[in-house]
Amino acid sequence: MAPFFTFMKYLIGIGNYSMYDDSVGLRLIEHIHTHHLENYSKFRAIEIGGNLLNLLTYFNEETDAILFVDAGRIEGLSPGEYLLFTPNEVDTTKELKNISTHEGDLMKVIELARTTGYKIPEIRVMGIAPLEVKNGIGFSPLLTAHLHHYARTAIDAIVQFG
Repeated sequence: MAPFFTFMKYLIGIGNYSMYDDSVGLRLIEHIHTHHLENYSKFRAIEIGGNLLNLLTYFNEETDAILFVDAGRIEGLSPGEYLLFTPNEVDTTKELKNISTHEGDLMKVIELARTTGYKIPEIRVMGIAPLEVKNGIGFSPLLTAHLHHYARTAIDAIVQFG
């Protein structure tokens, strides 16, 4: 019997529910699952949360492409706007002494994977500019109003990517 998947694409939501709009990546994945938008023959939608070292499990021979969705303050973007980019197109401004499970930067985790011999699939990032990142569970009405559009954009991007 032939395997169900000949390749795998992942749409991965990153974030933290307790930091308000920082949860946009997680909420986008929830939206995809709630509205049955996941197409297993084309991609899988996964929530990672804030433990970015877990991403290393997806850097393997079976993974064809990954689209990460995360909140990010991106120069030139107003709250609610988004940008699709590759890791090579951005420099991180986070300075971390160490990478741990309690602090993380997506670009640093990708670099860690690269330098330690993981197979790096094709990667794109959808950075969504938050309105507010603050302590507290919640989600701004601005991002809520655009969530379906973000989800459709991310789905179109991962299906066409890789």
